[in-house]
Amino acid sequence: MPPNITLKYLSSQLGLSVTTISRALGGFEDVSVATRERVQAFASEVGYTPNQSARRLKTGRTSTVGYIMNAAQGDFRDQFNTRLLVALGQALHDAAPEHDLIVTTVPEDRNELDTYKRFIDSGKVDSFVVARTRIEDPRVDYLLESGVRFVTHGRTGRADEHDWVDTNAADGFARATRHLIGSGHQDILFLNFFSDLYTAVEREKGYRHAMQEAELSPMSRHCQHGYDSAYQVAREMLSAPNPPSAFMCASDIFAYAVMEAATVSGRVPGKDLAIIGADNLPAQMYNQPRLSTLDVSFESVSQALIERVLAPAGRAPRHRSFDYQLLLRDTTG
Repeated sequence: MPPNITLKYLSSQLGLSVTTISRALGGFEDVSVATRERVQAFASEVGYTPNQSARRLKTGRTSTVGYIMNAAQGDFRDQFNTRLLVALGQALHDAAPEHDLIVTTVPEDRNELDTYKRFIDSGKVDSFVVARTRIEDPRVDYLLESGVRFVTHGRTGRADEHDWVDTNAADGFARATRHLIGSGHQDILFLNFFSDLYTAVEREKGYRHAMQEAELSPMSRHCQHGYDSAYQVAREMLSAPNPPSAFMCASDIFAYAVMEAATVSGRVPGKDLAIIGADNLPAQMYNQPRLSTLDVSFESVSQALIERVLAPAGRAPRHRSFDYQLLLRDTTG
């Protein structure tokens, strides 16, 4: 095996031009499927790896995707972030093994735009996945102005101007709320994120639509990201003179907090109180009742995100929405 396998070596062995070899390895569709598969198989067989420094000089791209977490909206301890990052890493490896995913967190008291600017100015990354989007999102404003490739997990007020992948939260939360109503519940409390998040607005829209079509009064409380805020709200509401008989939760994290608050108050989740969460996250502890939840495939969502962030620049924005599946388990009886 040659000590330095180059595009020129692959070209000489396969009888194809260097340009064809390069485009075949890049997955370009102007090279036939048969030729792409032949080139990629031979490159793998002889252990070819692209020269990233040369590629960057030639293309101006770093072959890295950035993911920046604001600690105010969860960090590595947040199971939503963990699940999404694992799926994103796998999707990126499957789609472009030569690419890397760079992940960092920004403390709550720092401006996350400074980190985006530092990543761009230093050439560390040339594209981003932006999650937990807000209606007015300064990250999106900055990236659109900078001309940097990015895709959002969730929509924004400027959704027509950029690529995004989202879940159909309004439909999913309407269906989940209708199930609770159909089970005989009328006093259903919705624990939601703060309303600056686009998804919070969509989730509440679905919940309120289902309540109003059943001529019931919606009841909503907004919680900070994490367990503690939802737990305190649940304890307060369950101690009220007329406590809710069911909780619709914007996150499984909130739902597990409600489950603990119910248990502390002497109630049995699924028997004395119905609870539905969202995102199908792992249980907080063993031997808990199985949580009813709205589920979406993190793998499918991540594949769509990576497909868009790797797509060539200069085309019209593309969008995709996934539907939730309602998983009924112990906490809805």
